[in-house]
Amino acid sequence: MGVVGRFKTGFVLTKQSVEMLWNNPRLAVFPAVSGAASLAFIAALLAPLLGVFVLDADGAVAVVGLLTVAGLYLGTAFISAFFAAALVDQTRAVLDGDEPSLRQGVRAAWGVKRQLFVWAIISATVGFVLDTINESSSSGVTQIISAVIGMAWTVLTFFVVPVIVFERPSVRGMFTRSGELFKQTYGETPISLIGTAVLALLLGLPLLGPGLYALFELELLAVGIPLVVAGLAVVQLTTYTLRGIVKTGLYFYAAEGDRPDEFAAMFDELDTVRGAESQNKDVGPGLGRFR
Repeated sequence: MGVVGRFKTGFVLTKQSVEMLWNNPRLAVFPAVSGAASLAFIAALLAPLLGVFVLDADGAVAVVGLLTVAGLYLGTAFISAFFAAALVDQTRAVLDGDEPSLRQGVRAAWGVKRQLFVWAIISATVGFVLDTINESSSSGVTQIISAVIGMAWTVLTFFVVPVIVFERPSVRGMFTRSGELFKQTYGETPISLIGTAVLALLLGLPLLGPGLYALFELELLAVGIPLVVAGLAVVQLTTYTLRGIVKTGLYFYAAEGDRPDEFAAMFDELDTVRGAESQNKDVGPGLGRFR
């Protein structure tokens, strides 16, 4: 598929995801709870470190600090993966015609907690390594390489959580399966990532714009900080929720050829564009085989 076709289908996918979120706003509860749980975890984990600093125990600061950093990476990665799994499960429930339920989503995520924990360890390790590279070098080339690796990692592991929730694979299997599904979606995945990020930013601008102006131009901290925080929260919640919807819809279409009504326009667009391309090239790979 050409670049124009990929942008077009990615745009349609983003549009359909937004409509689904609009019709099922309860799906946004999952990223909200995830964020609150992460903040609570961070606060609880930093308390011992603050105690060490207060006691001025120099020998213990390095050890406790290292353990705290490792705990932060692992804990927040697991919380994020856990509620992402709950969101994916309940997005599937919506596609089946049910109402999203926080309790049911948490129950489903708890059923695959071991696989999610392993995934959290791996993703936290990769995140730590990339952050270390960024902080240890100011070279522009290094920063670019790190960013490219990070984006490639995000894209190639895009379907890991749905695979865990619906297939319960081995450690190796979660990566190979995610890679297979990514190949079958032919580049719409990265386009959808960009689309959801841009849309989330646009939704947050009505709060971020005035907030940043109040902070840097008017120097009104009491006004600017709450607006910026609220704007960032909108961006984060929207991005997180839309990505969960995109992952679930594409997963089932690539894996089983399902055509949920909420994604009908996206699937029709994929078939139209790829069908035309197949006639031109006599090739019918990817999603076209599910027609």
